[in-house]
Amino acid sequence: MIVAVACSWAVLSSAAGAQEKQVTDDQYAEIQKNFAEAYNRKDADAMAAAFAEDGIRVTPSGIFQGRAAIRRNLQDVLNMGLHDYTVQRTVSRSDGTFVFNAGEWQAKLDDQPLHGYYTAIIVRDGDQAKIMEETATIVAPGQ
Repeated sequence: MIVAVACSWAVLSSAAGAQEKQVTDDQYAEIQKNFAEAYNRKDADAMAAAFAEDGIRVTPSGIFQGRAAIRRNLQDVLNMGLHDYTVQRTVSRSDGTFVFNAGEWQAKLDDQPLHGYYTAIIVRDGDQAKIMEETATIVAPGQ
């Protein structure tokens, strides 16, 4: 059940009948920074708040639907003792009202380094960026 959350997000939104707005790279960087800080201080509530209320998170330990289930999964991840979490976004592209991001995450379990990859689909929820769907993987030992 080793899964580290790695979420990166830049966003597009569509206001009711209005023109689309895009979240800037500065706003994206702040969201990513806030998430990493929440992870490293073991704040599952702040981490889960990054997800849309009806978000979906797919990990090697299961599929989690809805913010409450995602929060429980994130708390399980934190309880494992993972620390020193970082994330590097390598791909970001928009398609309609969605933004797709992909990249790599790293963390440690005790002194053992771990890493994996993630994808995330980001949407606008009111005036905030929210993760609608995230998939996180872990690289097999020795890779």
